[in-house]
Amino acid sequence: MCGAALGLVGAGVSAIGQMAAADGQAKAAEYNAKVEKINARTERQKGVVDQERIETKYQKIEGTGIANAAKSGIDPLTGSAAMVIFGEGSANRAADTSMAYVNAEGKATAHDNKAKDYEMQAQNAREAGMFSAAGSFLNGVAGAAKSGGPLMING
Repeated sequence: MCGAALGLVGAGVSAIGQMAAADGQAKAAEYNAKVEKINARTERQKGVVDQERIETKYQKIEGTGIANAAKSGIDPLTGSAAMVIFGEGSANRAADTSMAYVNAEGKATAHDNKAKDYEMQAQNAREAGMFSAAGSFLNGVAGAAKSGGPLMING
């Protein structure tokens, strides 16, 4: 009888240990998910900074073009001078800023997806821990039942 009770206690302790281990795995995965979400935000912020840097670059190019045209006595705001200064640069500016956005968003999305993966790992670890703990406890109960006699702790 005493052996059966000890078997049940052992099964309970084993189940608690499995739950604690699963919770530890889940917490690690949740931490990793938070880091990935931070990384995603960082990539998006880098993309904004890159877009601003590109805008500044093209504004400087336009300013230099306007100054050079005016210095040469050409009206920089009309005719072919304006087309060269603003037309070509505008297309390149749009392409460069769009590419900066796409690159940053692609990297951020990869981090978002990794965060979701870690969140699923956390959920799966907790669920697996519960099933494993339940299995250990039921095995302990079955073992105690096989040992024969009533399962009395006080009596």
